[in-house]
Amino acid sequence: MNSNAELLQMLNQMGGMMEGLGYSDDDDEQEPPEPVLPTKVQPGIICQVDGLKSAAGQKLNGCECAVIRYISDDERFEVRMRDEEGTKALKEANLIPVQKLVLPTHSRRGSDSSPRSLCELLLYYKGSGPDTPPEFSPSQIMLSGYAGQCLDHIGTRNLMWLVQVQLEQLSATVGLARRCLDYDEEGAAEVLFALLEGDPMYIDVLIQTIHWTGLIDHDGDDNNRVFSNGFSNCPPTKLTPDQDSQSYIKLMSTGPLRLLVEMTKYKFGGALFEAMKESEFYHLFLQRLFRLVGREGINTNDGIKLGPMARKILLKVLPGINVEKKIDAAKAQNLLRHSTSLPRELLRAEKVIVLNKLYFE
Repeated sequence: MNSNAELLQMLNQMGGMMEGLGYSDDDDEQEPPEPVLPTKVQPGIICQVDGLKSAAGQKLNGCECAVIRYISDDERFEVRMRDEEGTKALKEANLIPVQKLVLPTHSRRGSDSSPRSLCELLLYYKGSGPDTPPEFSPSQIMLSGYAGQCLDHIGTRNLMWLVQVQLEQLSATVGLARRCLDYDEEGAAEVLFALLEGDPMYIDVLIQTIHWTGLIDHDGDDNNRVFSNGFSNCPPTKLTPDQDSQSYIKLMSTGPLRLLVEMTKYKFGGALFEAMKESEFYHLFLQRLFRLVGREGINTNDGIKLGPMARKILLKVLPGINVEKKIDAAKAQNLLRHSTSLPRELLRAEKVIVLNKLYFE
């Protein structure tokens, strides 16, 4: 499979139901989700500034900002303005939650490098959740647009596996990560606002590309798909099995994990991680990161490459966690035995001391 044209032809021939994801060709008839309005000011949402009285403050009135964190000592929220570098501390009374954009937010999904266009690929239009199998139709525009170019950049070997899982969603993460890399802080800020201003499904699916990744490739005989067990019937409320093929490693390291590592470089990246905490899949995301840290400790292919990235992200979302360095094999084995059963209530910043005692000391 060497070209997007061949891939598109293959898609047209497939029809029916794709393994693991329901394939539907009637997206045009589907009703998009209703827009969501946050009920209160909180980290991880976009607000509009209002009611500032000073000369400098009045220039900010009507402008949008991403809420990063609450500063309890000052009783203010730290925010990052959409079009201005640096952060500001504003009172809750001067922040009005902004309604999420009505879907679709961009008329041509994945057709260009704008974050809003790429974020449109982070959608299963019939939803995805514990009781709703995700359904999507691979779009021609993805295959010929910017997101498709990003996939060409990382190689298209055995894309049949990728088609069966999250072709569009994973290509979106590669494109968004590329935007951060190409435009540094400005690009990362654009990506942040695009993710936060859209449907909460953006965040859910971003997490799913990490914890619920379908079988992308394997380094063996096509007739000996020993790694396929555990993928085809895995619900999105569980982790898919570990993968250590070069295709998986390259896609993760240039896609969703690279995107999140880039966000750790900036203070405003905290707004994205706060939004991720609201997802029903957040604990699964952390479980995957812990597995990558553990697999780094036992020197698997995926652990060697992706473990350091997972540790960078964990240090951002769980300050104080003892993963500054690669853990030893004994700790890694212990972590791997328990990582998929770590309860939600333990995977919180205030429980870091407990996590350290159990697995990292």
